[in-house]
Amino acid sequence: MTIPTDPRAVIFDLDGVLVDSEGLHVDAWKLLFAQQGMTVTDEEYEHGIGMTDVAWIRWLFARRGEPVDASWWQCAKRELYADILARNVRPFPGVLELVDRLAAEGFRLGVASSSWRENIETVVAALRLCGRFGALVGKEDVARHKPDPEAYLLAADRLGVAPRACTVIEDSVLGIRAAAAAGMRCIAVPTSLPADRLTEADVVFDTLEDADAVVAFARRPAT
Repeated sequence: MTIPTDPRAVIFDLDGVLVDSEGLHVDAWKLLFAQQGMTVTDEEYEHGIGMTDVAWIRWLFARRGEPVDASWWQCAKRELYADILARNVRPFPGVLELVDRLAAEGFRLGVASSSWRENIETVVAALRLCGRFGALVGKEDVARHKPDPEAYLLAADRLGVAPRACTVIEDSVLGIRAAAAAGMRCIAVPTSLPADRLTEADVVFDTLEDADAVVAFARRPAT
């Protein structure tokens, strides 16, 4: 085992990285839209990957030329999603092993997501990883959301690691751009979008099952 001499960190996005939950967000939205008699296309759902609920709802109604109370939609969806998530926490293959390996190698670990912190805590508790993560940053912890770097910079600060010594793992274009704006390297995984949509990342791995490759990339000297 090789422990990094200087502090290094790996910061995970939540949805689409730690857990297979992007579809659960869609399930919550579909339930809410059905209750309200509204239809949304698959392309519109895909556009929202990586966006906050408020930003996506505003975009969705703007393209329909309709006014919207985005806060109402956000709150209604939040309640539905929390219940769905609690019953369907599914880690991606290799994720639990990767977290354990990174911790054993001496990396400091965090989560920075556009989801509510309660959702992050639900996932971390369900996966029995509470002792692994030194920083959990949710949407209520920041004023500006991805692609703004604030969430990743806050996670790095809480971990006590310089941004240039952090590696981010993301599944969305907005998240990749947030990592780059924070001065961090980024591994992308094509769980929510095809690999050819994620080329702004430093590297794209098909899955997170190859812990050796992730560790080797995260251990590279910071520049």
